[in-house]
Parts: sequence; structure tokens; C-alpha cells
Amino acid sequence: MQEKISSFLKDQPFILKKKDLIISPNLKTAFNIINQHIYGKLKYTDTDTRARSKQIINLLLCKLVDELDKEEEEELDFYIKQGENEKELLERIRKFFEFKVKERFRNTISNNEQIDFTKELVFLIVKELQEISLLKSSKDILSDAYEIFVSKVLKDEGGQFFTPPNVISFMVSYLNPDIQSKILDPACGHGGFLLEAKSLIWKKLWNAYQDDAETLDKNKREIISNFYGIDKDSFLAQLCKLYLEILSGGTANIYCEDSLDFIHYKETLKNVIKNDKFDYIFTNPPFGAKIPIDNKDILKHYALGHLWKPQLDNSWVMQKKLTKKQPPQILFIERCVQLLKNGGKLGIVLPEGIFGNPSDRYIWEFLEQNGKILGIISLDQDTFQPYTCNKTSILFFQKLKNLNEDYSIDFAIVDKVGHDKDGKVLHKLNKDGTKVLDENGNQIIDDELIELNVNLHKSEVIDYFKEQKVFKIKFSDIKDKIYIPSYYIGVEKALKTLAKDIRYELISILELIKRGIIFTNKNGLLPRGDEIGSNLYGLGNIPFIRTSDISNWEINLNSHKKTSEEVYQQYKDKQNIEEGDILLVKDGGPNLIGNVAYITELDTRIIIQSHIFQIKVLENTSLIDPYLLLYLINLDIVQKQIQAITFVQGTIATIGNRLLEVILPMPSDINRRKRISSYIKSIIKEKTELRKKIINLKLESFVDTDGN
Repeated sequence: MQEKISSFLKDQPFILKKKDLIISPNLKTAFNIINQHIYGKLKYTDTDTRARSKQIINLLLCKLVDELDKEEEEELDFYIKQGENEKELLERIRKFFEFKVKERFRNTISNNEQIDFTKELVFLIVKELQEISLLKSSKDILSDAYEIFVSKVLKDEGGQFFTPPNVISFMVSYLNPDIQSKILDPACGHGGFLLEAKSLIWKKLWNAYQDDAETLDKNKREIISNFYGIDKDSFLAQLCKLYLEILSGGTANIYCEDSLDFIHYKETLKNVIKNDKFDYIFTNPPFGAKIPIDNKDILKHYALGHLWKPQLDNSWVMQKKLTKKQPPQILFIERCVQLLKNGGKLGIVLPEGIFGNPSDRYIWEFLEQNGKILGIISLDQDTFQPYTCNKTSILFFQKLKNLNEDYSIDFAIVDKVGHDKDGKVLHKLNKDGTKVLDENGNQIIDDELIELNVNLHKSEVIDYFKEQKVFKIKFSDIKDKIYIPSYYIGVEKALKTLAKDIRYELISILELIKRGIIFTNKNGLLPRGDEIGSNLYGLGNIPFIRTSDISNWEINLNSHKKTSEEVYQQYKDKQNIEEGDILLVKDGGPNLIGNVAYITELDTRIIIQSHIFQIKVLENTSLIDPYLLLYLINLDIVQKQIQAITFVQGTIATIGNRLLEVILPMPSDINRRKRISSYIKSIIKEKTELRKKIINLKLESFVDTDGN
């Protein structure tokens, strides 16, 4: 085909017809080449990235309309014709956009919109795309374009991230909207969720009317009037509307507004986007602490815009006082609940911290008061890579006014999403490293989301004596409003087993604090270190211990960040680092959380970073001493608990004060505790003596046998 297509650039006459177009196995490849052309041609101009993105989308719309309007034997317009130069092509494409695209969608595309790319760029882009059938190459053409051309802009500007097609497909199929459902995405972007819902409902229409083509086509067009989208980005709102209408032939209800600021909606929109209206909402809202909502006129209209106070019975009560600010994703949760009908269902992507942070448990109080938690799907860390490493989960929820009975919640852990952190496609492998092939000899993408709906339907109630990644939990068995799947299979499972074993007494770190066994600060929490400031590095020989300096129970005193004796004296009494203290990493890289070190006689002259907890046993009781505590913290069951309560935001992970909830399996037999403590003490002593020898080697001056 490549030879055939390129022949029109030579001497032979050539006409490109729709039937000549080929399927591209990966549109991103073509789009990446185009992006390189754009960057190479325009990097020294003043054209901003958003404007460039808009221009390439306009050209893709031309290509789409051209394909949709033509029959198989008809000549296309979106290709370089025999003998056509760059200027002639540009003029023809501009006319096509003006009279075929803009005229067809004059209610959506502004009158002053036009193709502004240079003739050289248009020529290069048309040449790259002309032989490809966009419609046959992808179910969501603009998904690939959105990822390549638009995602970085949105990430930089407002915490919006490209939602992978496999995540979208899973979410829509899980809730499985009906044919006549009113469907909304209040942060619709380019319309990925709406497009997937359209595809699913069209399949249902085909099953119902496959023998009546006229009724089928009519219903397919009309059904789009039940699709609604809102985005505060005018470019994306316009793109979403155009895309849905081009692919459906109907009229979609897409609006440019701030979904959260519904008091200031235009009057026309207020009559359309109403509370208690929608059957299904699918969304991946912008999120992040860097784009908070701090406008009191917005916050006051949300229960989650207020402060909430925890009660002794583990419930939360909303207060009259407003919070100073709120990340947008939290308000989006409530906005979606407002907009759903009674019985309506929500699928929303959220940062995983919300699902277990003690400080966020009021959100679950609100949700539990307003309906039913249908499912929680914990997604792999690389799901949104290569654009963001934010760890996310999917919440499925149903709005119900009266819910008195117990019910089951779907839980799942997705470890493989079909690509790695660089966005490279991953395939299933045999044990020998070769790729697994299907019955047709094709490689199989390693994506657990593909079969997850089937697995969820077959899943059983959690069995703490089985290996399960997909399971159900009764709402009444949810502990402390923790909705993290890994918590139940990695923590609760082991703890329930140990609870039946009389050889162990389960005791939390918080209980040790309450008994006065572990030292705390004035707020009753574990003390942590300080940040001295990088300007104080290099002033002397006192190690400033960071999270990376703690491993294998030891502290790396050769830290490159050292400061002066004078600075040390400022922190010495406050931190009070003593032999027998245990340091535990609380924030930082995910692989560092939970690392511990024992303070020996060699380690007391240090300053510790704020991302490190300092645990001090106040007295060597018969229950526990520092050596036994060090042993218990390093047990697999305890480290799994720490992993389960570790939440990742961007590249930073944290356990925070959730460490207090960690349960230690204390041996019931006092003699066994003593034996363990004695053994750990001997290990620490040996390690310390070895470190002393190494230090002495560095200090000694050796002479050879001749006295030199």
C-alpha cells in the first residue's frame, strides 16, 4: 500500500478512494511523527502549545468528515493530489474546513475558526495521515490524538489527565447503562466516557433493531440527545461536542461551564443540568492539592465544603464552618451525587488516598448517608503513565434515599494494565520469557481490566484463608471506613488468622502509646524530625539523616548532607536522639516507607529529617523493649500493613499518623519475647562492632614491614 500511495507523488496519475485506506495498528505512531514535525517547524515561533493542539484537531476533523461523507468508491479530499503543491493543498484543505466542516457544524465551531498551520506543515500532516482510515483504526480516534497533542497541556494547566481507553471501557461496561439512560460526564474532556457509552448503547440498539435498518439508524441518532457533558475548557467542550456529533450524526448536549460552580451556570444550562436528573455519571475529574477550590461562594453549597468532626462511634458530623479550601475531586464527588437520580449510578476515578486516609473518612460518611458503595477497584501505579504516576482507584456508587439492609461491595486489585511506566505495551509472557499467543497466533496484551467484569461477577465473599485479588466484602465488615482492597487481603487476612492463635497478643502502636510505653510529642503523636534547609548543608561533619540514609536497620553516617556543630546544637535537645531509639521512614519514595534503623552508640550525634518518625521505648517493661519492637516492625505482616496504609500522591508516598493503627503480633509467652529480644540485641551488637572496625580502619595509618 505504501508503494501504491506514494506513486501519486510521481508521474503516474493516482486517485485515492475510500476503499484504498488501510487500518493502522497504532495511530499514536503517526501522531507522534506529526507532533515531531510540529515541534520542529514551530519551536522557534510564538505559537503556543494549546493553539498547536487545536490546529491539529481541526485537521483531524477534516479527515474524519471526509471519511464519513464518502462512499467506498468515491475519491477522497484529504490527500495530496497528482501534481499538487503545498500552497494548493493548503487552500483546498482550508476550503474543505470552511464549507464541509464548519458549515456542517456551524452551531459548534466559531465563525472565525480556520486552519492556520503553514503550508509546509499541512502538507506533512496530510501526507502522514492520507492513507490511514481513522475510523477503522480506532474506536476512539481522538483518544490517541488527545494523549499525544493535548494531555501535557491539561496536566500543566489544571490537573487533568488522559484517561486510558481500557479504564473507560471497564467503567462503562461495569455499570452497563440502559438504552434510554440519561448519561453525564461533568468533566468530559474530549468525551471518552460518553463515546464509550454511545458504543455500548448502539450495540444494544443493534441487538434490538438489527432487522429494521431505518429504525436502527433513527434511534442511533436520537439516542445522543441523552448524552450530556460539561467541561470548563472551551476547547475541550467544543471538541467533545464535535466528536460525538461527527461519529453519531445526532446532537449532543455539551457545555462549557465550571461544573462545581452551578449557582453561576447560564440560565439555559440551569434548565438542562439539574439535580436528581441523571441515570449514570462517568467521570475522571481534575484533582490535586495545587488546584484547590477556595471560593466560599462555591464551598458553601457543598456538605463536603464544610468541616466535619469525628465522633466517638467512628461516625462524622458536618459542622457549620466552611473549610478553607478543598481539592476539586472531593467536591466533584458530591456534585455527582447531587445530579444523580435516586437509583442512579456513578463511576469516578479518584486518588487512592481518599479511600483510606483517616482525615478523609468524612467523605465516606457522606457517601454512606446518600447511597450504596457498589465497588472499589484499585488501579496499578502505572495506569496513567507516562503522564502522571498518581495512584488511583475507581469508585462505583449508587444514590439511594433509603438503604437499611446490609449489602456486598465488589473489591479488586489491578496489577497489570497493559503498559509500563513509559507507556510501552506489555504482553503476557510464558515462564521462559516468550510471549503468550491466542488461538490466532496474536500476542495477548497483559491487561487485567479486560476480564475484570467477568471475574467480578464470579467473585466470592472474601475468604481470609484463600489468595484473592477479586472479592466481595459485606458493608458491615468494612473497618474504620477503609476502602482499600489491599488492606483486606494484605492486612486483615493475616490479622484474623493471628487473632485465633493463642501464641500471639495483637496490640496496636496506638495502644502502646496509650499505655505510656512509647514516647510521644505534646499532641500524643509520634515525634518526627525537622528540615534544616539546604543552605546549611556542607557546613560541618554532623550527618543530616534523610529517608534514603536508612536501610538494613542501620543509619548511613556517610550522608552527603552534613552540617555544623552549631546547627546540631540547635536541634539536639528538641530531637533528643538516644541509643535505643528506632527511626522509621514515614514519607518519601514508596520503596522507602517502613524502613527502620536502630540508634546505636555511634549514631546519636545526628539530625533527622521531617519525613522520619522517632520511636522511643520509655521503659523496658516485660511487654516490650527496643530490640523486640525493632523485630516486630520488620515482620512481614507489619510491613504489609504499612504498605496497605501507604498512599501515593505523585512521586511522594506517606503513611502519616496512620502508623498508629498498625497492629503488632506480640508473642504471648514472656520467655519467647526475651529470647527474641536477646537475639536481636546480639545482631545489633555484632553490626555495631563491625561498623567500629570499619571506622578504625579509616582512622589508622598502616606501615609496611620495612617501616615505611
